[in-house]
Amino acid sequence: MQLKDLLKNIDVIESNADMDAQMGEIRIKSTEVQDGDVFVCLEGVNHDGNDFLSDIKKNFVAVTEKLPAADDIRYVLVKDARLAYAQLCSNRFLQPLSDMRFIAVVGTNGKTSTAHYIESILTFAGFKCGLIGTDGHYVQGVKVGESLTTPDPYEFNSLLFNMRAKGCDFVISEVSAHAIYLEKLGTAKADIAVLTNISQDHLDFFKSYEAYCGVKMSYFTSEHVKKAVINVDDASGRILLERLHDDKLPAISYGLENPADCFAVNVREDIDGLYFVANLSDDIVEVKSGLFGEFNVYNLLAAMAVAKEVGVDGRTLLAAVRRIKAVKGRFSVLKNDKGTIIIDFAHTPEGLKGVLSTARTLTKSRLITVFGCGGDRDALKRKIMGEVASKYSDFIVLTSDNPRSEDPRDIINDIQSGVCIKDIKCIVDRLEAVRYALSEMEEGDTLVIAGKGNENYIEVKGRKIPYSDFDAVARYGQLR
Repeated sequence: MQLKDLLKNIDVIESNADMDAQMGEIRIKSTEVQDGDVFVCLEGVNHDGNDFLSDIKKNFVAVTEKLPAADDIRYVLVKDARLAYAQLCSNRFLQPLSDMRFIAVVGTNGKTSTAHYIESILTFAGFKCGLIGTDGHYVQGVKVGESLTTPDPYEFNSLLFNMRAKGCDFVISEVSAHAIYLEKLGTAKADIAVLTNISQDHLDFFKSYEAYCGVKMSYFTSEHVKKAVINVDDASGRILLERLHDDKLPAISYGLENPADCFAVNVREDIDGLYFVANLSDDIVEVKSGLFGEFNVYNLLAAMAVAKEVGVDGRTLLAAVRRIKAVKGRFSVLKNDKGTIIIDFAHTPEGLKGVLSTARTLTKSRLITVFGCGGDRDALKRKIMGEVASKYSDFIVLTSDNPRSEDPRDIINDIQSGVCIKDIKCIVDRLEAVRYALSEMEEGDTLVIAGKGNENYIEVKGRKIPYSDFDAVARYGQLR
């Protein structure tokens, strides 16, 4: 592809490169650059791509925000290198979103489930879908890979290209706060963007809740979104909805407690799942689902609002929702002779609260909770999660959860500072912690194992050591 075509829709300040030159690949690592490549100089937390220009002994073109010091470097000067990188990748893959409809799911909790539920409903309705998110990347139900929640621009656009080639009508993608901040989506515009909720997370990177919240809310502008679906039971969602009305950006609200376009009434829950009546902008649907928890009522409402907006009729919607299955590791329910075991990804205070409050209503006897917190991440939430676990649990087992470079004992001590019940056990080894908790179960108990969901590793000092909560339960849980 010629350089001028790669630079389409990018605001170039100046350049000394030949715009008609045929270019190779787009790179962001200097060690991978080959003759004819474009090297995008990104400034990160620890490194600046501009510092490595002189190390590249190849014939290349640098896309940069800074004029290179050496005169012999061909360059394209841009205002925003990250935005340029995303657009370069979109151009490289022939602007793959142009023939598909894009649904973005933003929020702290519920992104993965909501995205999967949207994909499930639209697939049942006859549409071909691609799905990008934490649990992996799928093309028409076939897993094609896994990486970050929102992949970096090159991988993201490569996935979109594959989806378009396979005839997908819709792309549903989780959009993380990091992706918004780092402009991974570039100028890609969502036909519909969902805000599930905003609560404390990733303060290690964003430094304050206000900054983190502001980044998520910044996505909801006419530059990025054509129409929004907003949870108005979330405080940030209510603020955002008012702003969208002022900006005249179309929005659909959903919720249980506040006036909304889409809402649920007569919510009931038993061992078979959820029952409720949904009012979807005055279309009434009686919902029966094998899912559990109030949090899933919200996730379903969001998914149903999106589906209705793209034209799925009520009868199809009802049948589709009945067939939705929980994402593995999101309130996955297992049984043994003693009681119920629930494995969930909950790793934030709000996420843990949602899981434990639901488990509390379902248990016949005690609620036992096993969890930890990740290292090198938001340390402020550890004490809060200890407090949340104490409110709902009869017995708590604190353990490791991706300690990374930190000593897991220090993390456990941070969590323990918020625990206010007497029945607590600290076991660093997660496999042993799960084994112990299973051995402590008595008839009618419910055991919640939180934090990892379907992850298949524990990250310790730069190494990913194979581990799975599902495997641990299968080994020691004497499942039925």
